[in-house]
Amino acid sequence: MEAAFWHQKWEENRIGFHQADVNPWLPVGWSAGRGEDTVLVPLCGKSSDMLWLSGQGHPVDGFELSELAIEQFFSENRLAETVTEIGPYRCYQHESLRIHQGDFFAAPALGREYRLAYDRAALIALPTAMRRQYAELMSRLMAPAGQILLVTLEYQPEQQKQPPFSVGEMEVRHLFERDFAVEVLGRASEQEHPRVQSGQLSYFDEVAYRLTRRS
Repeated sequence: MEAAFWHQKWEENRIGFHQADVNPWLPVGWSAGRGEDTVLVPLCGKSSDMLWLSGQGHPVDGFELSELAIEQFFSENRLAETVTEIGPYRCYQHESLRIHQGDFFAAPALGREYRLAYDRAALIALPTAMRRQYAELMSRLMAPAGQILLVTLEYQPEQQKQPPFSVGEMEVRHLFERDFAVEVLGRASEQEHPRVQSGQLSYFDEVAYRLTRRS
């Protein structure tokens, strides 16, 4: 998606993809790593999941294109931030929680490697043509034996032309299995989703995976 698309979404407050509460899969599926391990959170928006991860003792490295989303995160959570320039990013930081404002695909310029990552809204935000590039970038950023908790959506019919997109298990495996062992942690069906209730969609599922970087 073009950067202007995401900036417009935030400026118009059309952020139905944002979840106010911690994603249910996070406390269930988060079992990896030590407290001091930094967690990579790509396309983080203003997700409260970062606060949950920070509360477990993890430093957090979020990446977000929208400056407005980042400002809202710190304002709504009443966190005082410092702002510095780091590489290609403007970095907003409160204690050990950092959000880098800019293009996530420039992250290799920072020279960092991660043992832990959490993706609830990145892969499903990208159109098909960009998902391979994203998977290759995550492979590059993750250390051997590093783990990603990945949460995707699946729905039928797949007619939606804007994110969040439906990304099924077959595609997840196609994208990641070369460099990661892929484990399905579970599936939750949202029968109360408005588009299921209206008959627009036959089902709407959230699926969680653990991806472990091969050596």
